[in-house]
Amino acid sequence: MRFLFSCHWDDCDLSLFVDWLDHIEIGSNTLQAEKKEDTMVSSGGSTAKPDPRAEARAAALSAAEARLRPPPSYDTVVSSSVSTSTAPISCSSGTTASPNPNSNPLFAGGRTIPSQAAVDNWRSSDKEDRELRLKFGRLLDRGIVRDNGYKQSLEAVETLIKIASNIQNSDDPKYRTLKASNSLLKNKVLSVKGGQDYLIALGFRTQAIDFTQHFVFHKTLKRMHELEIGVATLKDHVDNLQKRVDNSSKSVIAHAQEEAARKANALREIEADRDLVKARVERERIVREAREKAESEKAAREAQAEAEGVVEAVEDDRIDMLEAVTRDDGDSHAEAEGEDEEDEELPSYREDRDSRRWGGPGRRLGA
Repeated sequence: MRFLFSCHWDDCDLSLFVDWLDHIEIGSNTLQAEKKEDTMVSSGGSTAKPDPRAEARAAALSAAEARLRPPPSYDTVVSSSVSTSTAPISCSSGTTASPNPNSNPLFAGGRTIPSQAAVDNWRSSDKEDRELRLKFGRLLDRGIVRDNGYKQSLEAVETLIKIASNIQNSDDPKYRTLKASNSLLKNKVLSVKGGQDYLIALGFRTQAIDFTQHFVFHKTLKRMHELEIGVATLKDHVDNLQKRVDNSSKSVIAHAQEEAARKANALREIEADRDLVKARVERERIVREAREKAESEKAAREAQAEAEGVVEAVEDDRIDMLEAVTRDDGDSHAEAEGEDEEDEELPSYREDRDSRRWGGPGRRLGA
């Protein structure tokens, strides 16, 4: 019971649930009438107090039957409401129990439940439409566009528009039941952040069919109106998203071109630097070779000069030795001749003069 009060019910779902409870109440009343009749028969027609345990068992039985029996569909409720309005329900005891569509034991405080006619005659208000537009706008801007790229958001919006347009333009039930494993739905909507929330806001509900998850749209007047507002919100944002996608693609292309130009300039600068480096290396090589050549020539000249100096020194030594030997020999000869001359007597001046005057053989000076 706590779960029933915690759920959010729209008018159609609430009316279906009320009709379902009415059917359960009819069955419970029938069982209670049969129990009372049996009690009266067994007591011989005397009035007896109701057994609380029997009432508890009847209520438990009714609750079990309600849990086992699923709620009727929208078409079944519509047809049954027409039939129940024309023919009353009869019990085995002959008493008629007509359910009150405006009362429900689950809802206290005298609250009235809207009937099927109220659901069929539902009309929207400007306030509700404004709130719906704000709701769909928030789901789109804060749920899809903000958390995803522009291209993914545009694909999700276009897919949602296509799904909703199929429901609006065709009464085929296949457009109102979508498999969760559908590749288009899975890749374009469910994989996008906020896509499933927007799909639920359009009126789709998850349901297991043949152990497979489906998104089912129950067509009612209110949900069709909400679907129309949701599609209008999507269509209003398509052009803006398309412009953003185009601008982003242009910016990507421009960035790629700028990056290519930057790389080309860097390559040209590298080539220019490489040429400068080659020229500098060539100049350094030429200077280095010239310096090495000059140093080698200088070393050769120094070696040659040193060799010539050594040769000259050796020659000078040899000459000095020869002169020394020659000088020693000359001195020894001079000493010997001097000794011989000392042994000979020189003529006197007078004799020499007389010999020259008389034409005698003279002697050369210095001989």
